[in-house]
Amino acid sequence: MDMTFISILVLSAAAFVLVFAVKRLISYRNELRAFLTELSEGNSSARLPASFDEETMMKALKICRDMEKAQMHLVSADTQRRTLDAMLRSLSDGIVVVSSAGLITLANRTFVRVLSLERRIEGRLMNETVRHLKLNQIFSEAMESRDVVTEEIEVEHSGRIRYFIATAVPVVAAETDSVIITLHDITRLKQLEMMRRDFIANVSHEIKTPLTAIRGFSETLIDGAINDTESAIRFLQMIKNHSERLNNLVGDLLTLSSIETGDINIDRSDADLDQVIDSVFLMLQDKASGKGLYLKKEIPTGLGRITADRDKLIQVALNLVDNGIKFTENGGITAGVSVEAGSRVFFVKDTGAGIPKEHLDRLGERFYRVDKARSRALGGTGLGLAIVKHILIAHGWSMAVESEPGKGTTIKIFLDKQASEV
Repeated sequence: MDMTFISILVLSAAAFVLVFAVKRLISYRNELRAFLTELSEGNSSARLPASFDEETMMKALKICRDMEKAQMHLVSADTQRRTLDAMLRSLSDGIVVVSSAGLITLANRTFVRVLSLERRIEGRLMNETVRHLKLNQIFSEAMESRDVVTEEIEVEHSGRIRYFIATAVPVVAAETDSVIITLHDITRLKQLEMMRRDFIANVSHEIKTPLTAIRGFSETLIDGAINDTESAIRFLQMIKNHSERLNNLVGDLLTLSSIETGDINIDRSDADLDQVIDSVFLMLQDKASGKGLYLKKEIPTGLGRITADRDKLIQVALNLVDNGIKFTENGGITAGVSVEAGSRVFFVKDTGAGIPKEHLDRLGERFYRVDKARSRALGGTGLGLAIVKHILIAHGWSMAVESEPGKGTTIKIFLDKQASEV
């Protein structure tokens, strides 16, 4: 009996210990499962209960620290990615990233705007979205050659042709290759280059014409015409006229060069437009009377006084009124001041032939003439309006032109607020 009782006691104790151990293991398992669940959800601050042994606790702590470092790296990488993405999207150059499969993975606003595309093009095929043959060609070339490809391309944007340097750079990565294409706008450089070529061609032509005439008349005089008094006087007058034209051209070129290089001094003072117009009319009265044209002034009381460089203002008015006389055959020229939308406007209006609409945007360009043959015959250098434009910019003013063929031209200078420039 005693042995049986002892056996029962031993078995009961063993069962109790076993049940306690199983419950403890189940508790450890649940605690460990909860710990691992928190880790999997990104909670690097999770910790095991103190009931675990020291070795397990140390390993768990090391796992948490590794996770914290990994999380910090992920946050840093995500921040850098967002910063880079924001930089790429805000750049003034157009940028598009295309995968080796031809899918657009990133395109900034400039690229989308320049090519007049839909707002979101990521995830779409390059050759189906970007309808530009050269851009698709340089993508293919960069992908095949694994080398940088650069081309000059033209893009029609808002009804105008713009010029870009397109550069395709292949990027080799472990997961997938891609090509980064950048578009750098060189439209302004192209325009300046064309203006430079036109300027050289125009200057050469403008100088060559009077020089050729002077040389021809001089040779004629040397060959014997000097002995014919009447012919000699006529030829010498021709030489004088062409030399004056050449001198005017050089003078205007020097003035324009000085202005464009910033060497222009605006000496502002109190100026009276009434007196300025009177001075200009006095200088040009004989020229206007010779063509039977009137010169009229219209300045309402109290609107004539402004702050400006009086000499430069006379130069502007003289150029505009002189142009009006040159291109007007009947009627005359009116200069004065009016008020438009709260701004004073100095205007010069003629009753001449007028200017076709397609020429208005180019008025003010160096050597640009609406009627080239007639302008040269009248002694114009083609630089007057360019000089006027720069003087107005230096004053902070702007100019607008209203004209209709057969009905004359009105040039307006806005004295108190900005307007669209010629």
